[in-house]
Amino acid sequence: MATSARVPLVQIAPEAYRHPHDQQATRALRSVPGFEKAIAFLSRHSFERFLYHEYCASAVKVTPRQCGSIHRLLEEACETLDLPVPSLFLAQTPIANAFAFGRETPTLVLQTGLVELLDDDELRAVLAHELGHVHCGHSVYRLMWLLLVLASRFGGGQAGVGDLFSMPLQLALLEWMRKAEFSADRAAILGVQDPEVVFSALFKLTGGSPKIFSQMDREEYLRQAEHYAPPSESRLDRFYKMMLETEKTHPIPVLRAREVLLWGESDA
Repeated sequence: MATSARVPLVQIAPEAYRHPHDQQATRALRSVPGFEKAIAFLSRHSFERFLYHEYCASAVKVTPRQCGSIHRLLEEACETLDLPVPSLFLAQTPIANAFAFGRETPTLVLQTGLVELLDDDELRAVLAHELGHVHCGHSVYRLMWLLLVLASRFGGGQAGVGDLFSMPLQLALLEWMRKAEFSADRAAILGVQDPEVVFSALFKLTGGSPKIFSQMDREEYLRQAEHYAPPSESRLDRFYKMMLETEKTHPIPVLRAREVLLWGESDA
């Protein structure tokens, strides 16, 4: 969609598009014992600077002069969502992923697997999705999860942070991370103002490749969501799905794609 066709959403508030699941999971997260202690620890030690230094050292910083076409997509998404332009790094990996971190100085990371897989409109949607995380204030909670990963990698017990991440807090963080994605998907829809673009990006991220994407069928994919979440199901199926979803950081892809289309078609 041409830039001129997108309507700038001047001073839009996060609550205008925050998903109810995100709101509910955030309240649950804040009620978990140890949560406030963990937030205070992160604020005191400013771990976002550690991550910024890591990507400054090992990835390419996207600027108007470096990877300019991607920087233009970022500028367009920021203009539409009425947000300041954050730092953006391009990291070399075949994995198709992106994420945002940092509250004081927000930073986005785009992995090259996404650049290979998605077209420009879909990349703009991904950037708007990550901007949504920043806008909704998700960054500090996501940083908590990244710290948990780093603590397990480098020996959290010796660093004195392992006790911050009790099992209830881990599970609450994962639940919140899954629900926060729904809000960021709505930001992606607002950023490109075409839910089909966001759906297409999610479709490709589920199992697409440039080589075979022309053979993939939109309606068949949507039927998967109906098969996964039928109107009625057994207790055993619900138990299996709970086991499947509990340790995931993102919602089930087929349900997420369906949710994008439902909200994109709604009055909201």
